Amino acid sequence: MRLMNLRTVFLDARLWRYILRELSQFVESVGIRFHPSEGARLKAMDPSHVVLVDLSIPSSAFEEYNVNEESTLIIPLEPVSKVLRRAGRGDKLMITSDGLKLTIGLVSRGNTERIFTLPLLSGSYEEIPELSLEFDVQAKTTGITLASSLSILEDVGEILKIKVYKEGISLISTSELGEAEIALTIPAGTLIDYQSLQDIEEFINAYSMEYLSILSTISRIAEIVTIKLGRDMPCEFDLDLISGSIMKLYVAPRSE
Repeated sequence: MRLMNLRTVFLDARLWRYILRELSQFVESVGIRFHPSEGARLKAMDPSHVVLVDLSIPSSAFEEYNVNEESTLIIPLEPVSKVLRRAGRGDKLMITSDGLKLTIGLVSRGNTERIFTLPLLSGSYEEIPELSLEFDVQAKTTGITLASSLSILEDVGEILKIKVYKEGISLISTSELGEAEIALTIPAGTLIDYQSLQDIEEFINAYSMEYLSILSTISRIAEIVTIKLGRDMPCEFDLDLISGSIMKLYVAPRSE
């Protein structure tokens, strides 16, 4: 049997730590496809089909990228997430595989390596189809603005309402104790750019906060986040991450 030869080193292990930790709350395993020239791609959807994560990392984002053929590694999230808890600021992530086992290395400053070897999961990997959605509104903000906003709103209630109007959007969370609303607009300095249809009418979509928890962590290391919305549609968050990496998060609206 011909074994694969895969070895990659990524500059910031925290990116993988945050994403895989949050995904482990919804799914038990995830497939990561490595392409010899295009880089790595991870797509995962929760069993109820409410949230979809699509992470693309170009090969140029890796310090070392040695992939001799297109391969999909099916990774058990719980043990890998436990390993990645040890990843700190400045740690690199090394992933190697021969197709039978997965070796994860955390490389600290001074090239100190902590190596962990795990079995790969067997079985076929079901590809998640591409989404093609047309949105009415596109709002661009900084990652830290979104992270700070969600951090405040998570403490208020379990539902996030996003109100769309001509000047911008508002993030709203309510509970029996009260309501918190954070406006994101260009005049307020909380939006970098805002584009909407000329005849846009105000509307409000509601989303479950539990499925947005991944954003409060990941957006802290994102430079720019683009929020795309349409009436009664899934919300799309596009996060610009390190070295051209992009994470797209789709969350289906709640039916009231």
